[in-house]
Amino acid sequence: MKVASLSLRDYTDDLVALVNSLESPPLLVGHSLGGLLAQLVAARTRHAGLVAACPAPAAGILGSTRTTLRMSLPHLLRPRSWTKPWRPPTFEQFRRWIANAQTQDIAREIYDGFVCESGRYLWELLLAVPKLSKAAVVDFAAVTAPMLVIGAECDRIVSAGIVRRTAARYQRGTYVEIPISDHMVFSGAALPVTMSYIDAWMARNYVLAAEAAN
Repeated sequence: MKVASLSLRDYTDDLVALVNSLESPPLLVGHSLGGLLAQLVAARTRHAGLVAACPAPAAGILGSTRTTLRMSLPHLLRPRSWTKPWRPPTFEQFRRWIANAQTQDIAREIYDGFVCESGRYLWELLLAVPKLSKAAVVDFAAVTAPMLVIGAECDRIVSAGIVRRTAARYQRGTYVEIPISDHMVFSGAALPVTMSYIDAWMARNYVLAAEAAN
C-alpha cells in the first residue's frame, strides 16, 4: 500500500535528487517503466547519456498492444484503482505475456523478484493519451546527450513502434532491436546481446570516456 498512490512525479523527483547529488554526470539506464523514468530524469538533470530499454510510452507517443490491455484491464476495473497497488500477473501470464522467450528457470527467477507497482502510475499513463495528465510528459528537447533506445523483436507489451517513435523524438536518439528477445532484454540469453549493443553505442559516442580515462 505504500507505493499504491505514488505518482510518476514522486519517482522522478526522488531520482532527480539522487542524480543531482552525484559528483559527475551519470549514464542513466532504465527498463520498461524505468525507461520512461530515465527520460523524465534526463530532461531535468546533467547526464552523460541515456539508455531506455523497452520504455513505457511517454505522453504523445501512442501505441498499445492487446497484451498490454489484457494485463492492465483487471486493475483498471477495480473501484478507485488509482489508490490501490497494481499487483503482478500470475506466473503463467508472465510467461505468456512478458517472458515469452525466456527459459522456465530464468522466468521463475525474474518472477520471484516481482513486487507491486503503483496503481496511480497506470492511470497517469492512460490519461496522458487524452492529455488529462501531465505526469508522463517528457521535455524531449531538453535531452541533448546521446540516447540509445532498445526494442525487442518478440516484445508483447511494448511494441517496436513505440520504441522507434520514442527514439525519433530525440535529436541524438539511436534505435536498436534485440533479435529473438522478449520484454526482458536484461535477462537470459538476451543479456550479453543487449550489453554488446550498449558497449558499442557508448564507444561510438564517447559516453563516459573522460571518466574512464581518469
